[in-house]
Amino acid sequence: MCVSKIPCVRCNAPILQATADSTGGLCMPCKAGTREALEAGKRRIREEREQELTDPLRKLWRDLVRRVYDTKDGFAGLSEAEKQYFAVGLLDGDIYNGGFDQYFFNSSSTYYSHAVLGLESMGASQALALLQRAKHVLFAFNEVPEDTDRRRATLRKNTSESHALRLRQLDELYWKDPDGLQRRSEAFAQRHKLV
Repeated sequence: MCVSKIPCVRCNAPILQATADSTGGLCMPCKAGTREALEAGKRRIREEREQELTDPLRKLWRDLVRRVYDTKDGFAGLSEAEKQYFAVGLLDGDIYNGGFDQYFFNSSSTYYSHAVLGLESMGASQALALLQRAKHVLFAFNEVPEDTDRRRATLRKNTSESHALRLRQLDELYWKDPDGLQRRSEAFAQRHKLV
């Protein structure tokens, strides 16, 4: 059974006759007043996709993620500069998404030592100091376990309200971006001919 549709009187989107009868000829997004936001969202997604295809840093990131997670060699198959760039990218993303607590809980901190080297190479001394302070809050003078299960077990033993408060303070300092890390990451990628 084929159901015929008619155009919305405002945007021409096809709608059922029953919908048109109940809304005065408008589709539901136009009736609810959300059509403009919906269209703006679609435009933004299109623009982001286009930018991903042309922005060399986005291409680099997408390629590194693919190589780490979808190839036999994974992280070990990256050059040293790629490892550092990737580890700093994971660190930065996790901290902006959920803070140092999230970074150390997630698999991203498996690459902690490379993040340290990357921040050093990028000259991001303040971000490095904040990372090391957060590491000390959670792991004291011990190394950060590369194994996610071991790291999480240590975190469960060492997490308290005072730790959470101290990490939150470090998060807020990091979020101020004292080193201009994105600019430094871009310069690092160019200096090492990653883009």
